[in-house]
Amino acid sequence: MERERRARRTPSRGRHLACGLLLAALTWLPPAGHAQQVRLDDHGITAIEPPAHGEPGHELRLPDPDAPLGRYVRLLAEERGHPLTLEQARRALAEGRFSRSASAVPNLGNDAPPGWLVLDIDDAQYLPRTWRIYVVEGWADRVDAWLVGPGGRITPWQGGDERAPGRDLHPGLGFAFDARLQPGRSQLFVRADSVDSVQFGVRLVPMDRTGLLEGSTRGWLGLVHGYLLALVATFGLLWLALRESSLRRYVFYVGSYLFMHLAYLGVAARVVWPDAPLVGRYAILVGMTLFSSTGLAFARDFLRMARWAPRLDRALAWLVRLGLAGMALCIVTNAHALAVTLAFAYINVFTVLMVVIGVLAVRRRAEQAWPFFVASLISMVGAFITTQAVMGRLPFNDMTFRLIEVGIMTEASIWALALGLRLRRDREDRAQALQLAEHDALTGLYNRRGFLVHAAPLFDAAATPGAHALAMLDIDHFKAINDRHGHDAGDRTLVAVADTLRAATRSRDLLARWGGEEFVVLLPDTPMHEALAIAERLRAALAGLAVPLAGASPIRITASLGVAHGEPAADLDDLLRLADDALYASKQDGRNRVSPMSLPAGA
Repeated sequence: MERERRARRTPSRGRHLACGLLLAALTWLPPAGHAQQVRLDDHGITAIEPPAHGEPGHELRLPDPDAPLGRYVRLLAEERGHPLTLEQARRALAEGRFSRSASAVPNLGNDAPPGWLVLDIDDAQYLPRTWRIYVVEGWADRVDAWLVGPGGRITPWQGGDERAPGRDLHPGLGFAFDARLQPGRSQLFVRADSVDSVQFGVRLVPMDRTGLLEGSTRGWLGLVHGYLLALVATFGLLWLALRESSLRRYVFYVGSYLFMHLAYLGVAARVVWPDAPLVGRYAILVGMTLFSSTGLAFARDFLRMARWAPRLDRALAWLVRLGLAGMALCIVTNAHALAVTLAFAYINVFTVLMVVIGVLAVRRRAEQAWPFFVASLISMVGAFITTQAVMGRLPFNDMTFRLIEVGIMTEASIWALALGLRLRRDREDRAQALQLAEHDALTGLYNRRGFLVHAAPLFDAAATPGAHALAMLDIDHFKAINDRHGHDAGDRTLVAVADTLRAATRSRDLLARWGGEEFVVLLPDTPMHEALAIAERLRAALAGLAVPLAGASPIRITASLGVAHGEPAADLDDLLRLADDALYASKQDGRNRVSPMSLPAGA
């Protein structure tokens, strides 16, 4: 009987012993011989690859001590609805259910089940040292981390957008916590649960190096934000001054990207909504929607699509309305998962649409189509790669993560240049239109409108009231020239008369074709006797003019002039009326002469 009792106790003791050994293994012995790990020492970080097929493990000294360590971690995806505790995760690790990572920044992707990460750490330093442990990028919803020390002591940490968006968040680097690593072997466990994509950007950085890492990151972000803010401010002021719709939409487009960038890098969460999880949940998604919507609105206006693609223009307008309304509905109903799907789908469609629009614009020979196409193609490549990397479909690293910034800054610069060129061309077009509106197309002189516009300021600026004189000139028997030689000869005569008058007048005189064969000259600050001398010089010059004709004798002309002077004061209307009366008198007296007329004193 005693032997039977001993036989029954022996399996029980064996089971207790096995459980004890398993618990000790879970607490004390991370499986360093079966998976990659990192070793910390005074010289930096060494990555240790596990042995394969009986070969020894491979050690690699990392040249960049601040680089992400995702290639040296192991990953496990939870089953939906069955969250794991830390002890369950450690048991799963011991059972070999974690798999090796092949990416420097492992990515769970959008709407993925919660994921676990474990990193084995061998601290070969003699004294404890404080490290900053960066765990995930800054838009994860909920993140839990446990640092299991050599003695089994567990240091827990929690963070994430849905807990406190600004707490323990380092813009451009993600959520991090500070821990004092003890010499020996430790394990870092991280659990992330997020509807948005999750990037495990795990870094181990000594506290004395965090300033260098975060400083360089802040420097790059400052460059990006400063550049974009300068564009917003510059073109915003131009829009306020010029009220050009393309400028306004450009400002909104660059501004919306700036908002999205500040949101997804965590700058806004640290400064604006550090303790507002609801805002943090939707801010990035709203930024993505606004960025896409304002980009499409800018494209429609910049390319003036309503002129050459009215149906597409209306379709894009409706797409923008639907995108904004859909995001607003998701926010009101708190449909976070649907908002994520909508925002990422919208921004992917937007990046492709911009290039498609550019191709169509080039084919239709739309104004400034090529700059738009090149800019949108560059932006599309950068935005598409970054979006795919964030969604987990491409490797996530500094290059893929920053390409959207480089692409957007390049695109914004090209569009800024194109807008500047458009403004210059518009100014030249307006100047040309004004030139055509104020000048006679045949002779190049001012027309009646141009003369009145430019004569009025001369009267306002006169040092002595009534000091101006005005001469009105009419070509004698001009109708006979048209009747005898044709209208082409008449036009040539008018051009020759204009050239002669231009050469015979002073630079300060205002010369215009008044209409038909009539010309007018305003003589600023000119007394009557000097005005009469100038008019006589004009009459003599025209009398000596010969307009050559092919196969015929040159055309000879004469002109009648009337000169008016305001004494002691006269406005422009008075002078025009008096000069017309004086011209009529010259014609009545036999033509080819100069007749004066002054405003009576006291009139």
